[in-house]
Amino acid sequence: MFNYSHMNLRHAAALALVGWYLMIPPRTAHDHVTFDDHAPLASWFVFSAHDAAHECEGAKFLNREAHKQSGDPMKAALDSAQCIAIDDPRLKGK
Repeated sequence: MFNYSHMNLRHAAALALVGWYLMIPPRTAHDHVTFDDHAPLASWFVFSAHDAAHECEGAKFLNREAHKQSGDPMKAALDSAQCIAIDDPRLKGK
């Protein structure tokens, strides 16, 4: 099962210097397999950070390919993943 790790303050500060986050939605309340792609973006998780949008999109593609088996619990999360600029106002409250 996939566990979300918490970023420490130093790591979070370093990520603030990059431009794009690959984000995945939170799990739904009723199970540990379904992801809520309608949840507010501020509740999504940072999967990885990138300097440019095209790098983020490339990472999204590669991670989807790596988790494309139907039994993989991360498949649904990565199918809903989005590349979001770090200054996107929807991230406020994160």
